[in-house]
Amino acid sequence: MTDNSNPYQSPAADAQNRPTLDNPALASRWYRFFGALIDGLIQLAIIGPIVFFSGTWADMMANNGALDLTATLVWFIVGEVIFLALQGWLLFNRQQTIGKWLLGMQIIGMEQRDVPPGKLYGLRYLLFHVLAQVPGINLVMLVDPLLIFRGDRRCLHDLLAGTQVIQVPASR
Repeated sequence: MTDNSNPYQSPAADAQNRPTLDNPALASRWYRFFGALIDGLIQLAIIGPIVFFSGTWADMMANNGALDLTATLVWFIVGEVIFLALQGWLLFNRQQTIGKWLLGMQIIGMEQRDVPPGKLYGLRYLLFHVLAQVPGINLVMLVDPLLIFRGDRRCLHDLLAGTQVIQVPASR
């Protein structure tokens, strides 16, 4: 029982907002940003030299930055293979990317904690990698990260895949 007239009474804690196993703490917007930045820089560090030393960079510069459709498809596939080689094990076994793992975050489902691999890769990553290649439609890539400013901190790829990113409690 609480006595509202006692000025020395300890404040009542709001237990409803505390992170629990059933209600984990959402990852911060900054952690998610830096996790994505880490993932992007790792991908760039691998694919950048391959593009440069294969002569593709010189071809692009000779053609005002454009590649023909065949070269675009080949490099898209190469990029996806590299993405899966770098991120696949963590993504499918721990529901993390390298950036999320380094910063202590994890992807979980909204209905069940484990997300099926097809949904995890297909809707969170592959769909948006494809959309980024389509002129005009690639503008959705601007909307996707802006949705993180909603109260539930879920981007468009989270909404489509039925996922959210949480902060993993530090293990003792």
